[in-house]
Amino acid sequence: MKQHVTRFFFDNLLAQNIGVGLPCVIYGLLLCLLIPPSRLPAYADGGAPNLAYVAGSATGISVIDVAQKAISRTITTTGDPHALLLSPDGRYLYVTRPTVGQLAILAASTGNAICTASLPGQPQFLALDVNTSSLYVAGKGSRRVTALDTGNCRVKQTFLAQDMVNGVALAYPQINLNNGQDTQLWATTASGITVFNARTGQTIQSISMTAEPRAVAIPPGRTAYVTTGQGTINAIDINNYHSMLVIAGGAYGPMDFDESTGEVYVPDARHDQLDVLSPVAVGYARPHEPERTWTFASPPSSVAITNDGQLGFVALAGGQVVMLDLPGQQTITMLHVGGSPHFIITGLYPPLAPNSPQEATLSGILVTIGAYGLIAVMLIAPTGYFLYKRSARRRKAIS
Repeated sequence: MKQHVTRFFFDNLLAQNIGVGLPCVIYGLLLCLLIPPSRLPAYADGGAPNLAYVAGSATGISVIDVAQKAISRTITTTGDPHALLLSPDGRYLYVTRPTVGQLAILAASTGNAICTASLPGQPQFLALDVNTSSLYVAGKGSRRVTALDTGNCRVKQTFLAQDMVNGVALAYPQINLNNGQDTQLWATTASGITVFNARTGQTIQSISMTAEPRAVAIPPGRTAYVTTGQGTINAIDINNYHSMLVIAGGAYGPMDFDESTGEVYVPDARHDQLDVLSPVAVGYARPHEPERTWTFASPPSSVAITNDGQLGFVALAGGQVVMLDLPGQQTITMLHVGGSPHFIITGLYPPLAPNSPQEATLSGILVTIGAYGLIAVMLIAPTGYFLYKRSARRRKAIS
């Protein structure tokens, strides 16, 4: 596509009517400035996200360019960043910073803070509801889950769980619940699971468990998956809250899932492997678990699966991140980010046009200035040329 566009502009430059050719050339230069080749969408394996953000690296947050298979930049931030989430357009990065007791919303393009909220309990866990622009934040040192406005960090609502919170997740109408039901907020605690109506804040159900629930993941379907401190993973039916044991014997970390297949990916630090679990339905025969595994040289701590199910990113002890080809069941590359990676999220390139001064970069400002300058030239130069030609014709007629 780029070659055809370039040929079109230079053909017009050579046209006899330079009044047509000049604007075409300027339009081409303008397009190149506004959409430089390095920022054109570079989809990986059929539309996978462009970037992966790694929290807890040596600098705070490392950004991996998926197409380049390399670290493209770093975001320096304090507070030992743990959980990360992205706005759907890739513009904002939501970060928990437990050691300073904050949730921060950062401009993904620059790393500058849009706003921060000081919260109790060393906030570590996040869940995002894009339908209501609500960000749910919790930490192990408090029973409270706080819903914040995704645009300004303003507190919208608070929820009080039955004990100190170990993890949060959301169950949605039509995706997990019957049509017409309200979204549910699930909070795992030291003594069980509290299920809230996310709209009203009322407690719907308190689920008791013999083992201490920790991380929770709710893929599309009727099943929630919960890891425990005793080295098990339980499946819970979202409708009737019945549970069944899925797998045992590991040290399981934060999970992610393939939205298309329902497979759940679980880091197992005890066996230095990533377990892939087949979807289960509580009350039916349990499949052999894990369905398959990936083995590493050091313990995995976190995993992220791209929306199309093509790529996986696994954070390892010692500051390594492994990039996986999931359908091919092979390792693509390994990158060193340093530090102690806690969490990974994948997403799109941030938009070029900033909404606020915090999002503006020097290169972006220079591009904007150059673009406006070219627009001015594009408007003025042809007009001046035609005025000059008309004046020349008049002089020739008079003589």
